[in-house]
Amino acid sequence: MFNSTAFRKNLVLLPLVLIIVLVFMVFYGGHQIRKGDGKDEKTDLFEQKDEKTELLEQKDEKTELLEQKDEKIELLVEKDEKTELIEYKDEKMGLGKQKNEKTGLFEKNFNKKNKKDEMMESFREKDSALVEEVLTMDPKSFSQVDAMHKFYWLLSFPVQGVCRILKRIGGQWLIRQVDGDKFVCMDNMMADKPCLIYSFGISNDWTFEDFMDFRGCEIHAHDPTVDFPETRGDNITFYKLGLGSETTSNMDTLANILKKNGHKDTAIEYLKIDIEEAELTGLPDWLKTGALDNVNQLAMEIHLSSLHNGPNFIWLLEILQQLYKLEFRLISCEVNKGMGK
Repeated sequence: MFNSTAFRKNLVLLPLVLIIVLVFMVFYGGHQIRKGDGKDEKTDLFEQKDEKTELLEQKDEKTELLEQKDEKIELLVEKDEKTELIEYKDEKMGLGKQKNEKTGLFEKNFNKKNKKDEMMESFREKDSALVEEVLTMDPKSFSQVDAMHKFYWLLSFPVQGVCRILKRIGGQWLIRQVDGDKFVCMDNMMADKPCLIYSFGISNDWTFEDFMDFRGCEIHAHDPTVDFPETRGDNITFYKLGLGSETTSNMDTLANILKKNGHKDTAIEYLKIDIEEAELTGLPDWLKTGALDNVNQLAMEIHLSSLHNGPNFIWLLEILQQLYKLEFRLISCEVNKGMGK
């Protein structure tokens, strides 16, 4: 960087050196003249001295000009520094504008979230009458025919205020429609919460389990009727074991299975059950033992054909009511046309 102060010091020293040299030369010249005898020679010497004095004055003027130039340079430097400050200030103002834009974006997203919450609240408000009806009804007050009608009516109106993001996952095309697909509420999974899944009933369809494994969930899959390797994908463990209401050589209760795997008190995000009518005898046991207490979602294929052979829909209304008392809410229901069930 150019140092204007050092430059001025050098300029000041230059005339001093010149003066010292000239003075020495003047005295040296005078000594030589005194050795002579002519008056004109002295006059010439004085004239030469005047010329040298003029040269010194000219040099002084040049020195002053250089100093003025230095002062101008200093002014320019100061001006540059002020320009830099202005530019820095402009940058800060630009950052401030960006910050305001980001703040505006946050406010926009915050308002969107509030609107979503308000929408879900409105759905819950609308659902409240239906939920209250299920919780307070007296199943035994219905006839078996009325209980059947009531059960199907309740299945036809899933509540809308529980799940924000509902996705249909897995399944295979079978005769007239997709079979084996499951509806999953993704709210907790989208929030990166732990995802533990228990699946009972695989047959030869891994589409649901494979996708949830891809999603990063830990999956424990069970089926006593098929043979598969113990591990599959990244997070799937297979057990050649069935789910029932009692313990046998190839069956066990839900409470025992969770306990053996160390998941008795662990949140089960999703429990998938497709066990070909064994759910009808298993449901009372799962409710009695508290095996469903830590389950967040229960996806179950209910096989109702046998219930139509006898008066069992009052019992089924009681099961539905107990599930609602555990804070389960029906969010999806469809008829399996492919299997005629």
